[in-house]
Amino acid sequence: MQENRTDYVIRNLIYSLINSAIGTVMPFFVRTFTIYYLGSEYMGLNNLCTSILYVLNAADLGVANAFAFRLYKPMAQKDTDEVCRLLNFYKKVYTTIGLAILGMGLCLMPFLQHLIKGDLPEGINIYVVFFIYLVNSAISYMLHTYNNLLFLADQRRDYESNLYTINFIMLYGSQIAMIVTRHYYLSVIMFPVCTFFSSIIRNIFVKKRYPQYVPRGRISDEIRRSLWKDILSVTVYKLRDISRNSFDNIVISSFLGLVVLSNYQNYYMVVTLPNLLLSIFYNSIQPSMGNCIAMESVEGTYSVYKKNVFILEFLGGWFAICYGLLIQDFIVIWLGADYLMSDRLAMLLALFIYLQAENLLAGLMREGAGLWKYGRICAVAEMAVNLVLNIVLLLWLGVEGIVLATILSMLFISIPAENYIIHVHFFDSKLIDRLKYALRSVLWTVTTALITGLICSFAPKIYGVRFVFKVFACAFIPPISLAVCFGHTEEFKFVKSLLLQILFRKVNRNKN
Repeated sequence: MQENRTDYVIRNLIYSLINSAIGTVMPFFVRTFTIYYLGSEYMGLNNLCTSILYVLNAADLGVANAFAFRLYKPMAQKDTDEVCRLLNFYKKVYTTIGLAILGMGLCLMPFLQHLIKGDLPEGINIYVVFFIYLVNSAISYMLHTYNNLLFLADQRRDYESNLYTINFIMLYGSQIAMIVTRHYYLSVIMFPVCTFFSSIIRNIFVKKRYPQYVPRGRISDEIRRSLWKDILSVTVYKLRDISRNSFDNIVISSFLGLVVLSNYQNYYMVVTLPNLLLSIFYNSIQPSMGNCIAMESVEGTYSVYKKNVFILEFLGGWFAICYGLLIQDFIVIWLGADYLMSDRLAMLLALFIYLQAENLLAGLMREGAGLWKYGRICAVAEMAVNLVLNIVLLLWLGVEGIVLATILSMLFISIPAENYIIHVHFFDSKLIDRLKYALRSVLWTVTTALITGLICSFAPKIYGVRFVFKVFACAFIPPISLAVCFGHTEEFKFVKSLLLQILFRKVNRNKN
């Protein structure tokens, strides 16, 4: 069973990397072309609409995780009838969610103008733009999105990644063409158009891959009640996660305007790259972690969890170092010095990246073990504190206050509370070990950041050469530092073994 899980993780990682490379590079070009051909106001408007709908989409995120958790065991045990009953229930819930999002979005539309400080781009009707985004969100739930849960429960995120890759190519390729020809409305319309066609492709593939799983039958009342409790609990957590960025964007738009929001999102878009890479690993191991929790002992699960802690904390520290030392040079090369924001903002966003890794670690066990009922009050408290601090610190510090608010609420509420829940309610009081790992990670990250920063200070003054020098320093010094500090540990040896398996897997495929 362990070997199978490792194979699933490797396969999911490979295809997730391919998907994420396309899903990161192409939006980067879309953003660049939008700023150059249309202007920052258009990009800020897109960010605002996306953020509002992201909040409305919280219900779906909760449903997906809660429902996938219920599918792990029946799919592992080949219980076809139970899977079909669950799918039938999921189908109805997803349709209801799509209609609910459409209704809530329509009710919100009259208030859109109050969420923007300053004027809109000339000739643009915000209600038309928002309605197109709204339709895209609603139909994505109604067109059998529940089918994706089969990939997750079957530990085959590689299928899901490949389908998303097709959608990314269709969507972003068509958007770039519309933006270059300055057809803004057409570029927005491509969202629902591509969602429709990608849903058709996904449904055809699912029917071919899983012909035995069709929505039919009725789940028991006991399972139904339990599922609704899980959905409500998970939605609280997902609303909390969404508040960390989407609420930020809405507050910035309301108080500072679309141009400032666009400039901030230039920085945050680069943040999404390391966060995306962290999520790739998280999404690749999450199905296998859920399977491990369902099938293995607590001690066996803890052994796997420690290895994942080591990997995610190292990646979080490495990505934070890279971001903090490279982002200002990158913004100048990408957009020009006029789009630079403060060094303080860059450092705060680097710290946010590191804390995101800690947040993913908590989510890994919470989602895999179904620990949603614990800590809901803390999740609500973090969301409320974050929203209040957003406004207070924005008025005091500007945009930097928005990021600081998120960092403080994560650092002092969610991360301590969730780690306590995981280690007390599942691992039976191994919290001291977790604190040791966290302290070890912080010391390594700070020390490595100082060493890397010192070496980067010797970079040549020629701007392009300076950036390349710093890229190489950030790429190689942290892994070397990790090998020196932790090369003797079981976790490092596991990572080395995993990388070799991925490498040899690719080599063998090339030979074949």
